[in-house]
Amino acid sequence: MAKWTGLLRQLLSQEEPSSSSRPGKETAGDKAGGLVTEQEGLEYLNKVREKLHQLVEDYSKGWLNQAQFEELYAHYQRERDAVARLITMSPASDAWRMAVTEGQSIVIRRRLAARVLGYAVYVNETEKPLRLYGEFNSLQEKWVKPLLSKIHREVTDSFVTVTFETGSEDAAYLCAVLGQYTTLLVLFTKAPARVQTQQLEDLHHHFEQANERFLARARYDNLVFPYAAAFE
Repeated sequence: MAKWTGLLRQLLSQEEPSSSSRPGKETAGDKAGGLVTEQEGLEYLNKVREKLHQLVEDYSKGWLNQAQFEELYAHYQRERDAVARLITMSPASDAWRMAVTEGQSIVIRRRLAARVLGYAVYVNETEKPLRLYGEFNSLQEKWVKPLLSKIHREVTDSFVTVTFETGSEDAAYLCAVLGQYTTLLVLFTKAPARVQTQQLEDLHHHFEQANERFLARARYDNLVFPYAAAFE
């Protein structure tokens, strides 16, 4: 009898399992964790929204070319839609994290950035080259001569940037900057951003300003070429 009495007391002295340990019921901790997860998802959505605003501002300032802007905008919009959809479907879950694509925007920017393949400087009067660099020889006959003739015949501004699509599979765009004495041509892999074309104008202006005493007298043996620091 004493044996069973002792066992009964032992059982009665044990604490009843708490509600937090009962299976199949959501606890206060679970609810709090779900709210935190949902809040983090909403904060990330706002972060993507800010990225879209910044992207538009960067493009308006000329930091991105058209291809970069369009693909980045589509990338951020897809990410925004996917995260929002997953939060709506399961607000207490962290499934929305699967739609996060941190780092992909950098890859897109680099892949679609316009790179310089080569450049050339020509005398306006004679259309003779003063300097050729990079992949320019293959374009000399087909593109450069007609382009120079067209620019010198139709363009009247001292400095102007004109972009021509070459139609080549390997080299996409040819930019021209017309100076008082010479013309700068730069070959890009893709259409350049506005800040890049502004850089071309500055470089060519510096070239003519630094060499004006020689260019004005058609002396071409002691010229300095600031393009080398930027492109070579």
